[in-house]
Amino acid sequence: IGDKAWFGPRRFGWGLSPVSAEGWALAALGVAGAVLLRKNHKAKAAAALGIGMAAIAVLKGTSPGGPKARATFKATKAGART
Repeated sequence: IGDKAWFGPRRFGWGLSPVSAEGWALAALGVAGAVLLRKNHKAKAAAALGIGMAAIAVLKGTSPGGPKARATFKATKAGART
């Protein structure tokens, strides 16, 4: 789904974190939506939102990894800009 990665390897630990404006916007929207749904006692809808967010992160992200994967990702991203 497109070439631009919205999520990349985390700096510390294993997993994905937002690396683009789209990724940060989606993360903020997801957190706000989950808080609002949970506050209104809609736990199933909040869980569905979380599952959807995870699916988008997997589809729009790179391979998760630790510091080595992050360094490789940054080098690749810097090389693509030149």
